[in-house]
Amino acid sequence: MHESEELLQQRIAENIAYYRKQNGDTQADLAEKLNYSDKSVSKWERAEGTPDIFILSKIADLYHITVQDLLRQKKVPKAATRHLIVNLLSVGLVWLVMTTLFCLAKILNVLSPWAWLVFIYGIPITGIVCQVFSALWWGRIAQVISCSLILWGIGLSLVLSLQIEGVFLLFVICAVLEVLLILFYLLKYFRRKNIQ
Repeated sequence: MHESEELLQQRIAENIAYYRKQNGDTQADLAEKLNYSDKSVSKWERAEGTPDIFILSKIADLYHITVQDLLRQKKVPKAATRHLIVNLLSVGLVWLVMTTLFCLAKILNVLSPWAWLVFIYGIPITGIVCQVFSALWWGRIAQVISCSLILWGIGLSLVLSLQIEGVFLLFVICAVLEVLLILFYLLKYFRRKNIQ
């Protein structure tokens, strides 16, 4: 094998591993999606073999990239940086809206003593925005964190907004829902593992 062929094979191997990890997939997850064995994916990522162009095309489609991205010298870390920036900008917009609402409430003297609650309401809204981007670009851990942010943000919003006795018991419900959420994601994870 020529040196340039070896370099190309190594580049493809690194890029497959890079994009797989960026999308929160294990080797077994990618193998399942391609109807291949995880040993094949492992072999590709160790540059001991290279998938044919059809499989490269399927990998590119799975990860919303081009085949050229899998062949490039650079693994395009810019995509991950761009995703992070888009996510942070979206969260920033949520907090800009919340800050604007707070300022308007204070200036117009509308519910002024309760205006600070808009920042509390911003927590679950931030969780929803993060959940959308987690589902698109990040892995399961980011999804669990986003769902937890939504869950506890809603709980905190209700506790601080409702002025009734025993409202703090909502946190007990949130704790139970948190356990169920973690168990749900663990079940999804182990179900995928057992399919192989």
